[in-house]
Amino acid sequence: MLDKYSRLGASPNAYTGSYYTVYLCSLVDGFDEGLDLLLDYVQRPYFTDENVQKEQGIIGQEIEMYLDNPFFESYVSLAEALFHEHPARIRVIGSIASISRITKELLYQCHDTFYHPSNMIVTVVADVEFDHLLDLVEKDMAPRGYTARPPIVRPVPEEPATVKEELVTRTMRVSRPYIMMGFKGTIDPGPNGDMTGFHRRRISAELALQAILGRSNKTYWDLYERGVIASRYGYNLATFEGPAYFYLGAESEDPDAFRDQLTESLTRARDHGIDPALFEDARKREIGGLSSVLDDPEYLAGLYVTHYFKGLDFLQRRQLLEEASIEEGQEFLRSFVQDGHRSVVLVKPH
Repeated sequence: MLDKYSRLGASPNAYTGSYYTVYLCSLVDGFDEGLDLLLDYVQRPYFTDENVQKEQGIIGQEIEMYLDNPFFESYVSLAEALFHEHPARIRVIGSIASISRITKELLYQCHDTFYHPSNMIVTVVADVEFDHLLDLVEKDMAPRGYTARPPIVRPVPEEPATVKEELVTRTMRVSRPYIMMGFKGTIDPGPNGDMTGFHRRRISAELALQAILGRSNKTYWDLYERGVIASRYGYNLATFEGPAYFYLGAESEDPDAFRDQLTESLTRARDHGIDPALFEDARKREIGGLSSVLDDPEYLAGLYVTHYFKGLDFLQRRQLLEEASIEEGQEFLRSFVQDGHRSVVLVKPH
């Protein structure tokens, strides 16, 4: 398969998130053949005892490599500390023990269950006529003999509001401490599963975090100049079916000050309000960033897929950025920044 892509001058790849697996291909010429190869590759699996065993060795080495990465280890340890039962705490990459139980029969069963047109989306960013694209996909699907299936039921266990562990400490080969902390809560899905409302509230939450934690805030520069934030500073919001969490982390010469002062900043914004000017600056930055994404076909296709599986047409994001409100950002803080909702992971040097 890779030889065929090479002859086209194409670049194939794949990646897995918490709720989806994406197969992709970027190319300049030979679009029809490239799409045909991609569709066939995804829908016609070939597993043997030998290639499964070989892949187990490769993935096992990747797992060991990630276990030596303090930033990856902090991220997955934080999810395990925040959640009691929710599958968000499960490491996507797995473990040496879990991958050793995989067989070709299990892989065929998983493929038959999940790799069905009702559970897939084809996303194309190209100068291609839609009718032509539809014709290519329909011709590929026609001989495969798919039948209608009910939706896949994914049971999600009840998750307590509070975190499982408030502090996790690791000792690794790092030159200075790395701290990551997360706050757990929920974003209201809205009446009758209104995903548009959910995503508007999610965007309001993202803008609130930018206003409080972003580099435009004087708190960040105060911590940076004092060495409390040394490097690798970042923050993000992750949402799942049910709960969600946001996290922030950095290499720090004083992780206790990082934890206390940024928690204080979040609490102050929760109780006394988010700076309206910083909130509007964050909105403008996101609108500008959205415009730049439209010039990157591969990145745009990936964003469209990930938004689709969370119930949103990515091209709606521009309108939702206009509708996002500081009031909904405040509501988000009240839900997440509470006692018992924070976990901290600290990686200390040997």
